[in-house]
Amino acid sequence: MDLTQVKKAGIIGAGVAGLASARVLLSQGISCTLFERNATLGGVWANGYVNFGVQVQKELYEYPDWPLPNDTPNFTPGPIVQKYLEGYADHFGVIPHIRFNAAVEGLEPRDGPEAGWRVNYNDGNGVKQDEFDLIVISIGLYSNVPNMPRFPGQDGFQGKIMHISDFKSLDQLKDKRVVVLGFGKSATDAAVESASTAKQTAIVFREAHWPVPRKLAGLVPFKWGMLHRMTSTLLPLYQRPTPVERVVHTLGKPLVWLWWRSIELLLILQCRLWSRFGTRESLTPSAPIEIDAFGESTMLPRPQFYRLLRSGDIDPHRTEIAEYAETRVVLKNGKSLDADIVILAAGWKTEYGFLSEKVKFAIQFEDDGLYLYRQMVHPDAPNMVFIGAASTIASMLTYSLQARWLGELIKGRHTLPPPEEMRREIEDMKAWKRSWMPFSPARSARLLAHMLHYHDELLEDFGANPNRKTGWLAPLKELIFPYEPNDYRTIVSGDWEKLEKQA
Repeated sequence: MDLTQVKKAGIIGAGVAGLASARVLLSQGISCTLFERNATLGGVWANGYVNFGVQVQKELYEYPDWPLPNDTPNFTPGPIVQKYLEGYADHFGVIPHIRFNAAVEGLEPRDGPEAGWRVNYNDGNGVKQDEFDLIVISIGLYSNVPNMPRFPGQDGFQGKIMHISDFKSLDQLKDKRVVVLGFGKSATDAAVESASTAKQTAIVFREAHWPVPRKLAGLVPFKWGMLHRMTSTLLPLYQRPTPVERVVHTLGKPLVWLWWRSIELLLILQCRLWSRFGTRESLTPSAPIEIDAFGESTMLPRPQFYRLLRSGDIDPHRTEIAEYAETRVVLKNGKSLDADIVILAAGWKTEYGFLSEKVKFAIQFEDDGLYLYRQMVHPDAPNMVFIGAASTIASMLTYSLQARWLGELIKGRHTLPPPEEMRREIEDMKAWKRSWMPFSPARSARLLAHMLHYHDELLEDFGANPNRKTGWLAPLKELIFPYEPNDYRTIVSGDWEKLEKQA
């Protein structure tokens, strides 16, 4: 797969990942066309649920080379993120290259000896075609197909069943009896909003998950506990651990165990997760925190969520839905809940319906997702790159680094391994993740707190220094200071090589 001859690129999706891809490729003189099925850019940020927003501090969710305005509120609200994305796209000249209301309906290899792709898209005036040397798929992990689990008796339920994406106004819940299904970010958000206006609110979940408070012990922003190299060393071993990490997890294994148990104790006390002698539902998760942190429902709940659980304004039920009755939701623990509205916060299904069956077979979709070399490339789909198919704590940073990795690949600054080596790497990744990470339909994309390891690999691939901290305290900063997007500003802007040579 030689991308050095790419002149024309098609990008599917004009969300965070698609915009980052276009910004890099356009700066290198590559002709780009972005296909966006909606009338506006922004992807998931263009149309969210009530009071949705970023669940991390504002400095963790921004493009490295386009900082958020100084007056941006922390845990940035969704509408502000949307305006920020529009400003980014305008500044870097991306908007004129976007075809809005252009839904991609088919993608297949183009005819002829040169690798490339033919895109069939519908812009409302019929199906049209265009051809590209390179296709970048940037539809992200959350497509437009809501996950709507069904339960027996659903057709006879007299209330309303809706996906979280249809929750647009508090008026929808006013004076209603509401049941929320799920325990991730959107589920806990919906329960908090419901508690402010509904007649009663319950949340039903199979398993509790360890919360990540905005401030650990109410004092220290969570990034100081999670996003530095010391914590990444203490995580379950990465696929390719360093010699130091191997030593820590052998000779220092008892201390690693003690570290995570102390974190669990801190969270139990801070969020009061215990059951109170059996008088209420225990919210203490079953899985160890260092394993649960790599599951589907890792989240930073709003501070009021656990207060509302303790006060009874949100009624928790650690079980599953068994069936619907006319005006009730029957649970597997034998209880039933009166319900006018059920909100399903069960996520989304990533939709790759535009790929031909031949391409799908070649890249091998599995029940836990799509496994790719460096989370981006499959050796049996030449000149196709996925940007945005990785889940980390700072996804906007990750997608920006993926885009730079692609740009450096096109420049010839690095090359892909032979196909056999990429396949072997993919199989190794499958085995590694499946050996310890909790199952989810998107397990293939999960990196989360292993974000630093992944970012290091991307930079090392094209010859940049992965250690981005500077100054005379740099060694100490590398160990205990959190990594943020601004640490990678020169990498994403493309100035890294010149500046590193000067240094």
